[in-house]
Amino acid sequence: MTTVAQPAPAETKPRPQITIRGRSIPVVLPKRKDPRLKLSATIITLTLLGLTVLTFQVSIPQILVTVLLCALIESAVTYKRERILVWPASAIQTGVSVAFIFRVGGTEHGDWWSVRGLEYFVLVVLMCMLPKYLLRIKGRHVFNPSNIGLAWGLLLIGPSYVFSEHLWWASMGVPLFISMAVIFGGAWWVLRQVKMIRMTAVFLGTFFVLIAIFALAGHQYYATWHEGPVSGAFYWWTIAMSPELLIFVFFMITDPQTAPKSPLGRNIYAVATAVVAAGLTVVQSTEFGIKVAILSSLCLTCALVPAFEALARRIEDRRLGVPIEPRQTPAVPLARRLAVAVRNPVIVAVTVIAVAAPVNTALLAKDESIILIEQGLTTRNIQ
Repeated sequence: MTTVAQPAPAETKPRPQITIRGRSIPVVLPKRKDPRLKLSATIITLTLLGLTVLTFQVSIPQILVTVLLCALIESAVTYKRERILVWPASAIQTGVSVAFIFRVGGTEHGDWWSVRGLEYFVLVVLMCMLPKYLLRIKGRHVFNPSNIGLAWGLLLIGPSYVFSEHLWWASMGVPLFISMAVIFGGAWWVLRQVKMIRMTAVFLGTFFVLIAIFALAGHQYYATWHEGPVSGAFYWWTIAMSPELLIFVFFMITDPQTAPKSPLGRNIYAVATAVVAAGLTVVQSTEFGIKVAILSSLCLTCALVPAFEALARRIEDRRLGVPIEPRQTPAVPLARRLAVAVRNPVIVAVTVIAVAAPVNTALLAKDESIILIEQGLTTRNIQ
């Protein structure tokens, strides 16, 4: 009998390690094709434009503290759980997103080394990272980290102290055109890889139509960068084509960890988020309220992702004519299922956060002090 030589097993590349006090610790480095690196690169590019040719009111210490604290928390948690050091790509993405959007009153463009309001940035970071590790269902975090931290940071700290980056960054010109090119180029670069271009188109199509209806109905809002109320076609343009809205649509609702997995589920999710965002926007009369409305919409729809996935499965089954199999066991009564859910602290916390965000956002419409701030009749408290 002839013996056939077996091919030698392919050599696997050894994982990098570092040694601390005689103990070898595996190190997981970033992969070049990781979409999170592409997203972070896009936002960092926009941040650099904001610090230079645009008028972003943010400082280098505010950015560094936000990004480094996010990275430190994720690295520490991962090491404690798995005893490995992992490049904190998700945390860096969260940090750069928060620093890109969150602002503290009194910080002016050009205050490169201001440490004003660092405690607020730290608070928002904690509100981003803690839900990621504490509010998990079936091994997945429920909320988009940067979204929940920004929405609740703005709601809890309030417009007297903090705000989000303006809906409209600058007047029409080269800096704004370059920024929009970076946004759309980055969106194509990232979303093509994660296959979510269609989902963003569904959101934008729904949201564009609703905001156009509001504009035709005579709705308006006040903003610090515009004299008098924003109304008419300019109302639609500054909301529907806002660079901040596009950042939200292209880089926030598309988080693969919190968005539905099925194509139909993603479309339902996109429509629902657009409807909730528009519904909360229509009652607002200030830019602050509109920005919080857009962010808060995702807090609600992220919590509803399992329902969207279940609805998508039912629709697909009916479309394909899949017969409904008889239940092998009696259905659990709704009251019993609710009783079980109420005893689960994670489900209770998720429900409270998801519902309270849009409710508190709607209440912003009654806060007349925000109108005074946006009209320039009073200022935010400066620390």
